[in-house]
Amino acid sequence: MIEVREALKWIQNGARRVDILKGISLTIPAGQFVAIVGASGSGKSTLLGLLAGLDSPSSGEIWLDGVPIHNLAEAQLAAVRGRKIGFVFQSYQLIPTLTALENVLLPFELNCEGSGLKKARELLESVGLVERMDHYPVQLSGGEQQRVAIARAFVVEPPIIMADEPTGNLDSTNGRMILDLLLEHNKRAGTTLVLVTHDPEVASTADRKIVLRDGRIVEDTLPYEPEAAAEQAQHG
Repeated sequence: MIEVREALKWIQNGARRVDILKGISLTIPAGQFVAIVGASGSGKSTLLGLLAGLDSPSSGEIWLDGVPIHNLAEAQLAAVRGRKIGFVFQSYQLIPTLTALENVLLPFELNCEGSGLKKARELLESVGLVERMDHYPVQLSGGEQQRVAIARAFVVEPPIIMADEPTGNLDSTNGRMILDLLLEHNKRAGTTLVLVTHDPEVASTADRKIVLRDGRIVEDTLPYEPEAAAEQAQHG
């Protein structure tokens, strides 16, 4: 579903080049839930931005559901993003002049044909906001805004969901609720989920954990398999 081949990202600061990602290669199969973790400045949000086509690598390749997005023109890239990726931001990124329902509906109207109204209403109901559909973002709490953002991410039924610190601006109770909602919707839809977090508890719920340090992958942990562990112990 996602393949990264020797991706590098740097920025030029005058005569000095600042390397952010230093040769990242990874493959994420369809349906996997991956948590990307690391300290501030490790490159995890930059990597997520490359995977989502929000930024381009300085060199290397990014393939998304069989499409090489690293060399697409912006119009083509926007079309791929619109159909293949649902994105949940830390800061919600809702449009203040649109109601909760209109915010959820927007990606559908931009990328799909027909009416998405029924789907948008169902999604808002599923995140517990049936009474808040006609409210504007300023009338919603942080937790409610993030629930709108989750509904919006799933409205076009994309094969991939990406989330950048989705619980980072919330208290622990709301954060837990948002994570549970995200995982519940993800499981129901059967999508691939890539989530950036600094929270070990959030990372522990993933199928796989990728740890970044100084722009490199230093750990890539696949799911714990009791059968394999038992077999190893038996032969050990």
